[in-house]
Amino acid sequence: MRVPNDHPLARSYALLDPNTAASVALAFRGTVERAEIEGLVELVLNREARATDAAAALRSLEHDTSELVADTIVRATGSPHPSVRIAAVGEVARRKLFGLAKRSLVRLLTADAFWQVRRAALNALAEAGRREVLAPASNDPHWRVRYAFAQWLGAWGRDPATRAAVLGLLVLPNPHAERLRAYLHYRWTGEAPAERVPDDPSAWCPFWDWDPAVIARNLELLGRSGRRDALPVLARLVNHPDERVRSWVVLALREDGSVAQWAHALSYLGDPREDTAPVLDSLTRGVELDRIEAVAKHILAMESPPLAALKWAAAQAGEVFPAEEAATDLVRLRPQLVAVSEPTEEPFPDTHPYSRAAALTPARANELIEHPTQETSWFVLARAAKLCRVPIWHLAPQAPWKAPAVPREPVEPLSLPAINLVRPRQIGPGGPVVSPLGVSGHYGLPVEGYVRAAEQGVNLFFWEPNYVTLTRFMTRLSPADRRGVHVLVGTFEADPVKIRKDVERALRNMKLERISIFLIFWTQSWQRITPDVRAELDRLKADGLVQVYGLSTHNRGIARDAIIEGWNPVMVRHSAAHRKAETEVLPFARERGISVLTFNNTCYGRLLDPSFRPSDCFRYTLNTPGVSACFTAPSNLEYLEENLDALRNPELADEVREKLLKRGAWMYREDTVFRKTVRAEV
Repeated sequence: MRVPNDHPLARSYALLDPNTAASVALAFRGTVERAEIEGLVELVLNREARATDAAAALRSLEHDTSELVADTIVRATGSPHPSVRIAAVGEVARRKLFGLAKRSLVRLLTADAFWQVRRAALNALAEAGRREVLAPASNDPHWRVRYAFAQWLGAWGRDPATRAAVLGLLVLPNPHAERLRAYLHYRWTGEAPAERVPDDPSAWCPFWDWDPAVIARNLELLGRSGRRDALPVLARLVNHPDERVRSWVVLALREDGSVAQWAHALSYLGDPREDTAPVLDSLTRGVELDRIEAVAKHILAMESPPLAALKWAAAQAGEVFPAEEAATDLVRLRPQLVAVSEPTEEPFPDTHPYSRAAALTPARANELIEHPTQETSWFVLARAAKLCRVPIWHLAPQAPWKAPAVPREPVEPLSLPAINLVRPRQIGPGGPVVSPLGVSGHYGLPVEGYVRAAEQGVNLFFWEPNYVTLTRFMTRLSPADRRGVHVLVGTFEADPVKIRKDVERALRNMKLERISIFLIFWTQSWQRITPDVRAELDRLKADGLVQVYGLSTHNRGIARDAIIEGWNPVMVRHSAAHRKAETEVLPFARERGISVLTFNNTCYGRLLDPSFRPSDCFRYTLNTPGVSACFTAPSNLEYLEENLDALRNPELADEVREKLLKRGAWMYREDTVFRKTVRAEV
């Protein structure tokens, strides 16, 4: 029997279609109909559903305070999608479901591979007052999680009488936690931490470079024999932050790694918070089973194998080789295996659709096939149909329900007015003439924001491939209007072929004929700029694909040397907090007529203070001799309008400058300690 077209099940059936699930879920927002609520719950818990669909279902249940929905929210913290996990944690905090979700939140804090999820879990647990479970955050592999923890600890320790207890929340001894302790001491007392000798990877890695692109190229140049000889060192790089480096390490291990070297590499994949699963998958996928067996048995035979390696090796027993062949070792290692075993999930309540489906008998299943409206869940009906060997679509409504159509605004071509430049300047020899203030698409400024910027005299924009709204703005312009704006584009590569591909991708994505300014991004080492790279840049310019090229760097020494060698333009950090470029970089640029672009003028917002306007940060850098242009990266029209005021009214009053410098001096002290403690890698 089919479900009647006017029955609630006819509407919730539309949630099963992945093409319409998100729009249907949003249409159910605020529903009190049981079939629709259960349909939304099932969509949230469906591990094969897309993140957008599950998130839409979760939002549509915000009004529902039932036990079923509360249980669903807690379970959604285990979603395969990080965005859904973050949304679920937010709902846990909003609804104060801390008692139900404590175990789930602790699991996220200690084992989730995404730092954004761990930070959300940390904040929820801290808000709930669960201080006793927060210690793992002090040795988190990502500085943003450690910083969030430091903020809580700093607040809890404002009273000197509580500081000993607060410091007891740190995992000691541990390098990250020790540095966090030093940071807290500074925040509470103002005493700067003692200097530490930083780790020098070049002491153990002969092909090391601080620029990941250079390491990757060095590994390529080693050749197979060189990488084979370097395998004892390569194992330590198996979880390097840069994918290009990891790929060469994995290739070397697959090609020539010994059993012991595989075990050594696996020992570095021990922290689930470092997202080791992709590395492990690429290392082992398609490898012959005899080799997997040899590595696994070697690890199990170790007296005290690293936990990560042990977990992987134990999983091979019974899969790749008979478990009996390693029975003695498995028994010996059982206590360690318990420590790395996956937690069991709480059983579903008896009234949950999943429990009802599991409890179906053949008789009840047949009854539901005959009378499907006796149920409210398509998950249960699907199980009944399977038991009775009936296609689920036999129960579907004759006319599938569709969510009300949401009218879409047509994507109209954009037409820009003539851009009247304010204080224009040329960037590089033969380069574009641009506005001194450019706009970056980093934070997703709406398309109308770029139009507004152009109306106010901005013709310079900063683009990377994931800047969606800026791409939309560019592609909606007419060819003539696109020729009237200038885009700065860059590459993180160190290989000529890949650099050209980055240029071609940018041209294609934005429908450009030529890139106005092209930079080698985030240059951390001169080893990045080999003769073949420089030659490729010259070819790109000669081919008419690039108007002018240069490099960007945080390193003032590299910026100075680039200027001396004639690179033009050069992009470097500068603000009222980071002023050393004024003496170490900009004088060289003025002497040689080199264009300098600056970035990070507000220190990602940390420099801002009520005593001056945000636009004053841009006035400061643009009033510094030697600075040609800078970039603002607003997220909305309000921020854009404020920062554009630096273009319309460039003067910086002396009293405002003094306030900026005072704030900047404080920010520099804070940033220096922060960089040496919370953000330091160990």
